[in-house]
Formats: sequence, C-alpha cells, structure tokens
Amino acid sequence: MSQIRIAVDADNMLGRQFSELERQNLAFAVMQACNATAFDIRQQWEATAGRVFDQPTRMTQRAAQYRKATKSKLFAEVYLRDEASNGTPPAKYLLPQVDGGTRRKKGFEVLLQQRGAMPPGMFAVAGDGADLDQFGNVRPRQVSQILSQLGARQDALQNQTDTSKARRRSKRRRGGEYFALQVQRGKLRPGIYERIATAWGSAVRSVFIFTRAANYTPRYNIFGLAQRAWDKLMPFHFNRELSKALETSKYRGRS
Repeated sequence: MSQIRIAVDADNMLGRQFSELERQNLAFAVMQACNATAFDIRQQWEATAGRVFDQPTRMTQRAAQYRKATKSKLFAEVYLRDEASNGTPPAKYLLPQVDGGTRRKKGFEVLLQQRGAMPPGMFAVAGDGADLDQFGNVRPRQVSQILSQLGARQDALQNQTDTSKARRRSKRRRGGEYFALQVQRGKLRPGIYERIATAWGSAVRSVFIFTRAANYTPRYNIFGLAQRAWDKLMPFHFNRELSKALETSKYRGRS
C-alpha cells in the first residue's frame, strides 16, 4: 500500500443538518476541500522527506503525488510515485522506510546472484572503499564496472573479456580490479573488493559487504502524517469552500 484516499462524510464530520442551498452546493465544496487537503498532505510528505532522510535525491524528495477529486469522483488520492523513467520507483524503495522490514533486492544484487557472485538470500551494503555520491549511494559508474568485470551485466557484450581486462591493466596502474568472495577469507568478510596498487605492493578495499539482513526501522510515517493533517485541515477547508460556494451559488435566492 503506497497511497491514501481523501474523502469526507460531511454530515458526520460537522454533526449538523444542511439547508437546501447548502446541499445543492455540497458536492462542489467536498471536491474543493478534498483537493486542498490532499495538496497540503503532499506538501507535508515532501517536507518530512527532507528531514527524515540524509540528503535525499530529487526523486525521493518529490515522491509524493496526488490525484484530484472531481464532481463525479468525490475523493482525492495521495500516493508515492510508482514509476520512474530510470531506476527504481520511489514507492518500492520508500515503503520499507514506512512499514519497516526487509528491503527489496536491488537490480544489481539480482544480477550478482544470477552470476553466482553473491550467495542467495544475501544483500549488498556499501563497504568502506565504496565510491559514494552526495546522497550516500554507491555511484552507478562503479556498480557498472563491478558488474562488467564479474560478467554480471545483462548485456553480455558489455561484460569484460580476458583481452579487455589485460588491455585495461596495461593502461591503468591503480585500482579498478574487482573480485567477489562468497565466504570469509581470513579477515575479509564475504563481499566485493577492489584490488589496488600501492607504492608498497598491493592492497584491497571493500566496496560491498554481503549481509543476511537489510532491515529498516519505520521512520517515514506518511500515513500517520496524513491522518493528523486530515483531522486538522479537512474541517477548515470544507467550511471555507462551502462558504465560498454559497456566496457565488447559482441557486442563491431561489425558493
């Protein structure tokens, strides 16, 4: 579940009877109130993302969307964006932050497991030697290099061959040689490592560490935010929109 529906039962909410003129304008007032409340909730979700997450990406920051109510559909919907032109939709990667629990496997993790580079049932988390972007994520370029060297790219033509590896070694003296460990080797935990050349020989640094669990604690309580916003804002918006509708109503003055 990644959306909520904003609707209103005017009779129960206000606890009073409506005049004939008010009832003639009720549907329009409900529609406008639903849209105003949904907009406010979306704004709150967006602002909360900026506080909860450390340097959220633009897609995460603007993941909250809403569909307006209409005269024939007297409810609005607020939801997490469930599509993305490139990458994972926010609805998929944010829900574990909302509900808690184990996160979904990422695309590159699936490819690593299909190749046999990562054992089944495990997840890859960034290691100390990962090249992170400003949002704390491993840079796509490094992920792509790892998949290519380990032969895990979906497009086989993009995987490195022995010839291309040798050619790259002759051109570069430092870094870029990745290998995977499925089991503990000495002090090295299961994961993906980069072999680098140093003035004293060579060394390795962890790029990804394999772990059995990648659990999230709920911290993005969008549904609780929505409920509190509805309780506070819906009566205000409804009364305001009904008053505005009555002032300009075509039924005004009719018996």
